[in-house]
Amino acid sequence: MLGLEIVTTHHAAVDAHGATVADMFDNIADRYDLMNLVMTWGQEPRFIRDTVDAVKLGPTPKVLDIATGTGDLAFEAANQRYGAEVHGLDISTQMLDVARTRPGGANIHWATGDAMDLPYADNTFDAVTHGYLLRNVTDIATTLAEQYRVLKPGGMMASLEMSPAPRNLVKPFSTAYIKYVVPRLANTITQNPDAYEYLSRTSRAFHTADRIEAMMQEAGFVATGYRSYMFGTMAIHWAQKPAE
Repeated sequence: MLGLEIVTTHHAAVDAHGATVADMFDNIADRYDLMNLVMTWGQEPRFIRDTVDAVKLGPTPKVLDIATGTGDLAFEAANQRYGAEVHGLDISTQMLDVARTRPGGANIHWATGDAMDLPYADNTFDAVTHGYLLRNVTDIATTLAEQYRVLKPGGMMASLEMSPAPRNLVKPFSTAYIKYVVPRLANTITQNPDAYEYLSRTSRAFHTADRIEAMMQEAGFVATGYRSYMFGTMAIHWAQKPAE
């Protein structure tokens, strides 16, 4: 049994924003998966599968899932490749407690840590995945640079993120959904509407999918791309660290 590893990062402590985010996710950990399923109209399992598909796992890969939460992406990677060494890292200990107790959780390396200061050596992983991470960090460039650092040359990264609604006929409806409907759903399902008001606010103010792709290129990644879902309000990005 691998259990939960408490990782000491290079910085003395998580910044104030990180601590706030950790507390927020601690408070919704037990209802997080249900809320994601409802909020995405039942499409969350498809998003998880497509995100892992995007990193094109080899036969026995070493995979890191950052902001792993309750472990959906980590479990999907382990299920797709028998013999994979999968690591799941998150800032929220309560989320990791849920992940650890799921069927198969004992076979994954769980750790607490900071996405902006990953506690792993250079060139460690064949693939890096993350879901809903970039909206929750204070420095996206540093976060992407850390992923680039820990990937092996030729390794793949994939990211599942919400995006602002594009300017089309659907925009008023999708904006109303994320601004008004989601917090009310959260109040019913999680009894914590504040966390999802934060989600609503930050997703509407977040970068476009095109800008996120450009930031990945600025971090040194190549072979970048993305696929949009839910009328352009969700996107799966992929990118590769250049082979030596």
